[in-house]
Amino acid sequence: MNSKMENEIEKTITQLKASMQEQKQKSSLGTLLRLAASEMNAVFLMLMFIAVLLTGALVSTTSLSTPMLTCFCTAPMPVLLLFHQYVLRDNGQMKELEQTFKYSYTEMLSARAIVISVCMLVYLICLSATIHYVAGENFLRLALCGATPSILLCALLLWISHTFRNQDSIALVAIVFWVFLSFAAMILPFGMTLKAIHTGLYALFVVTGIVLYGVCLHHIRTGGPVYAASTR
Repeated sequence: MNSKMENEIEKTITQLKASMQEQKQKSSLGTLLRLAASEMNAVFLMLMFIAVLLTGALVSTTSLSTPMLTCFCTAPMPVLLLFHQYVLRDNGQMKELEQTFKYSYTEMLSARAIVISVCMLVYLICLSATIHYVAGENFLRLALCGATPSILLCALLLWISHTFRNQDSIALVAIVFWVFLSFAAMILPFGMTLKAIHTGLYALFVVTGIVLYGVCLHHIRTGGPVYAASTR
């Protein structure tokens, strides 16, 4: 390679660097949360809210399910749907363009995850209250039972979002798998097992899930760009 070619290459690199957007300081969490919340579709959230409550009220009174099993199987569905709609869909292109955004992919991922967690909490409280009113089951046990798979799935999907590039069908596969698992649980005596588990053990599962979820969020917030590292 002669000196002329080297000079041309250096000139091209300099021009490209000049055209690239400079990396900004990390934005405040409040700004990111407001932006993530503004992305949510109010109609979609309301329809899902109604569907979750109707499912909880109707299924918990049938002979196919118990109140605890209904809450356990129904509570994670909003998490799966919201992650598919706002995080996992077209996520590969988001990572590729990360450095050109005003707010980086990792910042928006953590903000969306927190907003989804708040939605999950609202849905869980309303679902538990509905089943408690309809079937008479203890509200705290219902909430803890529904929170256990919801938080663990949330942490798993968050880790997948941050780690893997090819995610187009991950959430859909998870939804189909969870629906299949729910139907299987209704046939098997899984409802009696959920009813027999002590409330303190449910609380331990929830605390463990929250810790794992918090670790994932912290790692994403402090881990920097992921587009170059995530090549799976």
